[in-house]
Amino acid sequence: MEKSSLRRADLVFSVFLIFGSFFYFLESLKLFVNPFRRTWEAVPAEAVKDTLTFWYKSPALLPFLVSILLLLCALVLMHIARKEGAKLDFIKKEKIAAFLRNAEFRAFIITALLLCVYAFALIPLCRSYLNVFRGFRGFPFFVATFLYLFAMMMAFGDKQKRHLLKSLLVSLLASGFVTYAFGTLAKIPLP
Repeated sequence: MEKSSLRRADLVFSVFLIFGSFFYFLESLKLFVNPFRRTWEAVPAEAVKDTLTFWYKSPALLPFLVSILLLLCALVLMHIARKEGAKLDFIKKEKIAAFLRNAEFRAFIITALLLCVYAFALIPLCRSYLNVFRGFRGFPFFVATFLYLFAMMMAFGDKQKRHLLKSLLVSLLASGFVTYAFGTLAKIPLP
C-alpha cells in the first residue's frame, strides 16, 4: 500500500478514535458519578460525598485516563496524517461502492455481527434459559461459546460435510477447555 493511502486510512481511523474516546469518556464519567448504576433516588448522599472525596479510589479512574490518552493519540495521529497531506476528498460514491464489495470488508462485517450476537444475545439468552446445573455455573457460557465458534467456522470455512464435523469437534473442545480452565481451575466467574 502506498504512503498516501496509509495516511488517508490514518485520518479516517483518527476520526473514529476521537468519537470512540468521547463515548468512552462519557461512560467513565457516568461510572464515576454512579458506579453501581442505581437509580438516583437509591443513591445516598453519603455515597456521592465519598465518591467526590475519594475520587482516586473510583473504579472509573482508569477508564477516564484511558479515554483521555486515547483522545490524545487520535489527535496526534490526525495531525501527522494531515501534515503529510491526507484529506477526506477520497470519499466518493464509486469508491464507497467498491469498498463495500471488498471481501475483507465483508469478512469484517460478518465477524463484527457474529461477535455482537454472541455478546448481546447468545450469552444473555443462554444465561437466562440454560442455567440448569447448580454445580456447573459455566454451562450457559459453554453453550454460547460453542455456538459462536461453530458459527464463525461455518462462516469462513468450507461447506463440506468433513469440515462440518471438524468444526463441531473443535468448537466443542475449545469451548469446553476455556470454560473448564477459566471457570473451574482459575475460579474466574464466567459471563
